[in-house]
Amino acid sequence: MAVQVWVGEKPENPNERRALTQLAAAFARLDGLYIVMANFSVGGRTLDVVVLKHDGIFVVELKYCDGKVIGDVNGPWFVESANKDRKRINPGRKNPYNQVLTYYYSFSNYLDEHRSEIAGNRNVDVRSMRRLVAIAPYLHPESQIDTDWKVQVLGFDALALYVFTERSPDMQWSDTELVRIPQLLHCTRWEEIEQLVLPESAQKPSRIRGMPAFVTQLLSTWTGQALIGVSIVLIVLAVLYVINTVGTRLVTLPGMEATPTIDIAAGSTSSSRDVHCTWLPAQTIARVRSADGSWQSVPVGAVADALLTLTKIETCAGQIRIAFTILHTASDLDVRFPLDNEHVSIRDSLGTRYELSEARSTPSTLIALPNQTVTGTVLVLQAIHPSATSLIVTLQNTPFGDASWLVSLTP
Repeated sequence: MAVQVWVGEKPENPNERRALTQLAAAFARLDGLYIVMANFSVGGRTLDVVVLKHDGIFVVELKYCDGKVIGDVNGPWFVESANKDRKRINPGRKNPYNQVLTYYYSFSNYLDEHRSEIAGNRNVDVRSMRRLVAIAPYLHPESQIDTDWKVQVLGFDALALYVFTERSPDMQWSDTELVRIPQLLHCTRWEEIEQLVLPESAQKPSRIRGMPAFVTQLLSTWTGQALIGVSIVLIVLAVLYVINTVGTRLVTLPGMEATPTIDIAAGSTSSSRDVHCTWLPAQTIARVRSADGSWQSVPVGAVADALLTLTKIETCAGQIRIAFTILHTASDLDVRFPLDNEHVSIRDSLGTRYELSEARSTPSTLIALPNQTVTGTVLVLQAIHPSATSLIVTLQNTPFGDASWLVSLTP
């Protein structure tokens, strides 16, 4: 199980329940443990959402807005409807920016105070956790939000990808340590959501791909099994009656051709993946370089020193082809790294890893000069697993650090 959901109290609001379910579903098929904590109290304050993973903690303030969001660091925030009516967010309270900072300090102070109970003698820098304001269901493209590096503002639809991609520097937790955090806060495991988002292969009774749900339900009960057994006996008797009456020779009627046998295992039929085998729109990761030379991610649209874009994925003809572009403005940096298995990692939601055909990478070594957009393409001579629902592509060991994209393969 890759995801656990822990709550202080189960939220009554259907929007909050829906958001937790969607977030848990996004993590359910990924490698490693993800813990989603919700509606719990720390230091007298109730936090909306916190996500824990092996190399990061994310404190999230969740806001539901049905229009453009307008706000900055200090002033009030508003949501503007299509008819230009404005409604203040958090009237009489801190704006979302300052609200999530308050929650961050409460939560980080708590982890500092209980560090020995969580991680023993290990020194973990909990201050490096990320602070986010997530606008649900999505951030309106005409929103006008002016914040700084302390808080990231994004749409709830982009939250799972952000959590998957980003990490907290100098932070590394074991599974046991991650689980200990919600336990210390007296949260309760919400297993109903976990069961709801379990991968299909892990659910009981297992359901055969393509089998209608009502058949699965029948097979799960003794009465249903008996009913289906009687039905099969009746069908067999009917077939035997027809054979004895009409004869055993199969006849092709005039003007018709016999239907050929199709070998599905041999791949002689086309699936929906063959018809729809080009994925995305493009996904961009924006990075800035800090004074110490390290690279950090910033929201797309903010001032950035580098843009890393996954432009297209094709899974046609039993192969996987991935293209991406890189643009940077650092005048003192020439980016060079081979497009090989050491620098490009590809795996799917089932954990299957795909090896590049390194000889077919174009170019063999990617060279990105300042202010020059370069494109790289890699090829895998292997069909994607038919049960995979997403693909995870990572550029690793690069001058910009690691960059990962999570791509849905649902047509």
